[in-house]
Amino acid sequence: MIVSKVDEKSTVELLQKLIQTVTTNPPGEEIILATWVAEYLKKSGLEVELLPFEGKRANVLARIKGRGTKPALIFSAHFDTVPAGEIPWTFDPFSGTVHDRKIYGRGAADMKGGMAAMLKAAELLSKEKVNLAGDLLLVLTSGETSNCSGAKKFIGENRIRNASAMVVSEPTGLNVYVAEKGALWIRASTKGKTAHGAMPEHGENAILKMAKFLVDLQGFHLDGSHPLLGKSSMSVNVVRGGVMTNVIPDKCEVELDIRLLPDQKPEEVLEKLKRIGGSEMEFNVIDFKKSVVTDPSDQLVRLAVDSVAKVTGRAPKPGGVAYFTDGCILANELNIPMVIIGPADTHMTHQHNEYVEIDRLIDCVRIFVLIAMRMLA
Repeated sequence: MIVSKVDEKSTVELLQKLIQTVTTNPPGEEIILATWVAEYLKKSGLEVELLPFEGKRANVLARIKGRGTKPALIFSAHFDTVPAGEIPWTFDPFSGTVHDRKIYGRGAADMKGGMAAMLKAAELLSKEKVNLAGDLLLVLTSGETSNCSGAKKFIGENRIRNASAMVVSEPTGLNVYVAEKGALWIRASTKGKTAHGAMPEHGENAILKMAKFLVDLQGFHLDGSHPLLGKSSMSVNVVRGGVMTNVIPDKCEVELDIRLLPDQKPEEVLEKLKRIGGSEMEFNVIDFKKSVVTDPSDQLVRLAVDSVAKVTGRAPKPGGVAYFTDGCILANELNIPMVIIGPADTHMTHQHNEYVEIDRLIDCVRIFVLIAMRMLA
């Protein structure tokens, strides 16, 4: 059977190559890896388009052509990763070191491990000349970890047509996720008045005003829960204020990351924050990504669960996840069902000493092969 032909050595080497090609965002210079992946897929027999944008970024659209009697299936992955961070790693974060049946490196989990599994699945389907009723599309993007700019380019340029479902390879530990929270990013700012640090009574300290808001924000919460997504969340992740040690600051900014449930509206959240902050504070939306929910009874979900069960012997119960994916753009704009399946554990996302287990990576390739064959049979 075709799933028995997945080669571990070449799959590990492929993921190591992806990890060793640095694509941290910022700065967002994914075009080097995108160009290499485009050539890799061409050599595997796929039809490939390299789509540069914003100078040093690029998307890749690759296709295994089907007979045209069924709509296309999308395999979705992104090139960019978050930076390695300040905490020392046991292994070089851009080495792809193999230790104890694990591959370490930035992106091993989020989501170069998932991308490698999708690339190998497509390569195997192409080289084995599997007869598909519909196209298999690899939609590979840049800029996902910030504002999904690559996915927005695909939609804005109307490059994806006649697709009926999508699989995203973000980390899930080979569980099947069918829902993701929305992401509302807000910048809040306070204004003050500058003065000499030795004479603070002549100024208004914008940082102290912001400190009061942050204390009051501890009571912030949104009502409601979702059977797959639980409750909403809020975190303060960026603080900017002050210019010099001896100058009273006249401005302070914070950036908030609020994860929303499907029925929670960003404008209502904004109004609630304004009531907490008062009329002197300013609030601006940086970005908003809608939540995604697929019916657990959808055919795609049933096939995905069955494929995981066939490979692992375990049938996962469809669930939801707090992070966002390119599905917030692609699935919502194309109005298609989505599942998320990836080889690494969810908790590995953005961690130091990030890794993916080799056994799960190989199982994930097999799962993707089965999903493609069954959806496009």
